[in-house]
Amino acid sequence: MKGTTHSLKGVMRHTLLATSIAASASVMAIGDLDTAIVGGNPANTADWPFYTQILSANGTTAFCGGSYIGDGYVLTAAHCVRNKSAQSLNVKVAGFILAGNDGDRISVEQVHSHPQYNNQTLHNDVAVLKLSRLPNVGSSVTLAQSSIDYYAREGDMLSVAGLGRLQEGGVRPTNLYEVDVPLVSDAVCRQSGGHYSNVGASEFCAGYPQGQKDSCSGDSGGPIVIQSGGQTVQLGVVSWGIGCARPDKYGVYADVAALGQWIASVKDGSVPVSVGYQEQQTLADFVIGDRVKHTFTVTNTGSPTFTFNQLNLATLGVAEGLVTTADTCSASTLTQNKSCKVSVEFSAATTGIAQVSMTFKVDGSNTTYVARVFATATDGSNVCTGTWNKDTVYTRPDRVTYRGTEYEAKYWTRGDVPSESGLYGPWKVVGADPTCTK
Repeated sequence: MKGTTHSLKGVMRHTLLATSIAASASVMAIGDLDTAIVGGNPANTADWPFYTQILSANGTTAFCGGSYIGDGYVLTAAHCVRNKSAQSLNVKVAGFILAGNDGDRISVEQVHSHPQYNNQTLHNDVAVLKLSRLPNVGSSVTLAQSSIDYYAREGDMLSVAGLGRLQEGGVRPTNLYEVDVPLVSDAVCRQSGGHYSNVGASEFCAGYPQGQKDSCSGDSGGPIVIQSGGQTVQLGVVSWGIGCARPDKYGVYADVAALGQWIASVKDGSVPVSVGYQEQQTLADFVIGDRVKHTFTVTNTGSPTFTFNQLNLATLGVAEGLVTTADTCSASTLTQNKSCKVSVEFSAATTGIAQVSMTFKVDGSNTTYVARVFATATDGSNVCTGTWNKDTVYTRPDRVTYRGTEYEAKYWTRGDVPSESGLYGPWKVVGADPTCTK
């Protein structure tokens, strides 16, 4: 690249189609996100030897971009690989032609998405792909360290490249495009309102207030860079935006410097396992002799795979008659974002607090994890009987009350006890029974 701050022409941005959601909506619809290079020019590919295409293992056309960061790893956007297995992905390092035969096509061995990636806000929108081998072509890009402020100030020009649409709703180019856009302060970016109000510490904005130049559909995951100290430094990853090159709708990029520690931990193999589960939960009161049902759920919320090497259930207090009705966790292996469940039933013969605990360990961690549920066993004198009748047919949206709680039918049901419905049963909890005064 030429110049002291920039030389690439044009820019890309990941965009959210305004026809799909209003800018003031509170939840971002990932399926509506769109990105491409608008207002740019054909790229000088010699300036982008690290540019990488992300494509399906059985496909030929890239659906996202990325960057080769060395040692057999590619950096891209987490939303690009969400719910995708490593086996379903390929990359094409130094691939500059859409659906072309150039570059080095390599299979993906592991997918590491940032553990705090938020699919609604797109905070921490980065993922690192471990390749099955080192590429034979191209070269790696230098990643920003410490802070973006070390490399650029508001108004400095940044360069971005991609194979996304050339205009909103338009066609994609055959060859790599590039464009330059100025860095925008967080304060100015948030003034655009809607989703932009949530721009935070893990992303930054770039673009022109009048629009005209931007990224668009297909550019997601690609690099935005700057020239610093005679080398190309990647500052961000194309994440999202609203529309393509619209006035006051800036491109939003995951901040590589802010997320650099996690990226480095993936490359050096020090990423810890991340286990998601509910530590404590209080269930509804029940009457002595009733069977209480509960399901424990454990999720791999990180990128490293882990295997259960110990799992035990126990009762405390007045709980008795513990039975395991389903167990998909014991000795199982969970990959990223996968879950397993352990379902139990228990009862009580006397009044008091009934407790069931599930204790487990996984490889890769020295932590002993404990999940507990509590329920109060009563003699029934302080429980409202309610309106539910085991012989009555209920359909959506019929409501009933049962033992102090109001329920709504999700579909046809008869004889299904509301308190034993569970997550996938016919009843959902509305709230406390407004007629119950006991």
